[in-house]
Amino acid sequence: MVDAVALFALALLVVAVIASVVPGVPAGLVALVAVYVEYFFGMGNRMSLWLLFSFTVVGLLAVFIDLFGGAITAKAKGASQKTTIIAALVGLVLFFVAGPIGVVVGMFGTVLLFELRDGREFEDAWENAIWATAGMLASGMAVFLLVLSMLVGYVVFVLWLGGGMTTF
Repeated sequence: MVDAVALFALALLVVAVIASVVPGVPAGLVALVAVYVEYFFGMGNRMSLWLLFSFTVVGLLAVFIDLFGGAITAKAKGASQKTTIIAALVGLVLFFVAGPIGVVVGMFGTVLLFELRDGREFEDAWENAIWATAGMLASGMAVFLLVLSMLVGYVVFVLWLGGGMTTF
């Protein structure tokens, strides 16, 4: 039998997986909240410290990739450090103004404008903006896979093998 805390944690993990495909939504943090809710408030001793540590590392990696994936890609492609930091901040602010599309447009537009302002040719600035945006979207896919692995790990190691489910 699954208790209410386990169902709540499972629901949070499902929400985290869904949220991972929306730019700007902290799916890794939602998944970490789910795991810690189970650890501190769940019935019995279904999660060892090693499993909690593993979930924490994966969740923090998802948060890091989610926050800095696009900026790291832009920097790797040749955008300046200043441009990547400003693009990340503009994307974050525009998330609250225009939602997920604001993150994408903010990243692309900021990199393009700052690269042009720094004296790059239009083609180079355009390419850096494309790469930064693609990197942000690719990091979203990485976050999706990391959070999905947390969901699968939770179902297998906590609910099924940990005794939270009597049948699977």
